[in-house]
Amino acid sequence: MNRFLRQQPTITLKLAMRALHAALEKAEQEQVHISIAIVDASGQPIHTAHMDNAPLPSRDIALNKALTAAGFSASTGTWHERLEKCSPAVRQGLPMQPGLALFGGGEPFLLDDEVIGAIGISGASERVDELCALAAVQRVEQLLGEGTPNGQTRSSALH
Repeated sequence: MNRFLRQQPTITLKLAMRALHAALEKAEQEQVHISIAIVDASGQPIHTAHMDNAPLPSRDIALNKALTAAGFSASTGTWHERLEKCSPAVRQGLPMQPGLALFGGGEPFLLDDEVIGAIGISGASERVDELCALAAVQRVEQLLGEGTPNGQTRSSALH
């Protein structure tokens, strides 16, 4: 490999579909209507869904959560705590940046501590959005673990 290039593993559509299905199952268990967006490692949308009766704005919010989780390699639910440690300028300015969602419901998919994609959920409460996203993360972890020696999970996506 050329020293000026890097390789970046990324989620496949097949894995994204399995993750999305896990989030949908959790939403049905919670009896909520959500939108789901899954992006690849570079932040490109790879799979989306909008459940019947989910709020229309939840589509864009879900995508912003996925992009924020992928871009910062962190759960969007951690931002409240993270911002408390920042200067007043950052605390005021960062939430105003277009496309950022700094509240729960976005989770990165990680493999060997590297982002391979992310999921964003919107349409329910922040906590239920988080639960649905974590169900998808758990499914990705499970499936990635099946592909490693001894079934050990190579992803550290669960914090």
